[in-house]
Amino acid sequence: MYLKTTIFTIIAWFIGLILDANIPFGDPMGFLGLRNLFPILAMGLCILHEVKNGSGKR
Repeated sequence: MYLKTTIFTIIAWFIGLILDANIPFGDPMGFLGLRNLFPILAMGLCILHEVKNGSGKR
């Protein structure tokens, strides 16, 4: 569980970083914040998947 979550979170961060750097978005910052959003979504989806499947039950 932990390895899968870590790998998906790191991959999501890299995808967000690449998209954030390549999508022009304007003057003030120029960033959409995807490098923060995607890892949070990946972590949340992994947690929800584990809760749904019940692998954390004792």
